[in-house]
Amino acid sequence: MIKRQTTINRIFKLSGIGLHSGHPVNLEFLPRREQGIVFVLNGVQIPARYDQVADTRLSTLIARDGAAVSTIEHLMAAFYYAGITNCLVYIDGPEVPILDGSAWEFYQGMWKAGVYEFPEEQVYLKVVKPVEATHGDAWVRIKPLNTLDITMTIEFRQPVGLQRRRVSDVENAFSILNSRTFTMQEEIEAIKKMGLAKGGSLDNAVVVGEDDVLNPQGLRYRKELVNHKILDLIGDLYTSGYRILGKVEAHKTGHHLNNLLLKQLFSDPANYQIY
Repeated sequence: MIKRQTTINRIFKLSGIGLHSGHPVNLEFLPRREQGIVFVLNGVQIPARYDQVADTRLSTLIARDGAAVSTIEHLMAAFYYAGITNCLVYIDGPEVPILDGSAWEFYQGMWKAGVYEFPEEQVYLKVVKPVEATHGDAWVRIKPLNTLDITMTIEFRQPVGLQRRRVSDVENAFSILNSRTFTMQEEIEAIKKMGLAKGGSLDNAVVVGEDDVLNPQGLRYRKELVNHKILDLIGDLYTSGYRILGKVEAHKTGHHLNNLLLKQLFSDPANYQIY
């Protein structure tokens, strides 16, 4: 269990293409003494915090002083699982690279870099009052619990259907970290008309066809799609700036609702304790 603030033990780099921009992107990770994950783009520091989120269409985008970085959720989930609380991420493009569509390569880079621990604490946020966010039949809620416990439900057309999974804290971390982003085949054209998914391919996303997934190797896990939604949720929750302790129940949630939940949580200091 993480007890104090941490950072990476050495500098490392990763490169790839942006899922939505299609442009090559380079990342350089540097140790940071101050608390929090901060992206640096063109000299502008953008804290990876819920109150810096400016767009939630198909990804989580943070912005500040005219600079913006999108698709941060997989990287943020890797920071959570690696136990990293403080880090500078230098980026030379508008979007975190998609890599293979999961968070595994980010996590591997952090694991190889190692963890350096500081004496300061205040890394946990304990929920003390129930909070929820809803939109239509989609919702996400959190209530008091002494660990992070997530139950996620997704519902799409067949062959996906209704899927549910529960995970507690960092158990089954590999299957969550290694699950890829996904889309329905019929949604791709509309997404591209929005100017998004220019870098998408079967190498970095699961595409669900009429009867089965179109990826030649199929799924990595039977519940890979619901696993990935848990990954997205954990990444979005880590924009709180803390490791959240609470029982999370989510149904058809997405980046917008995840961010709204954090805004509701922080709207009243009586909702939480930090230690």
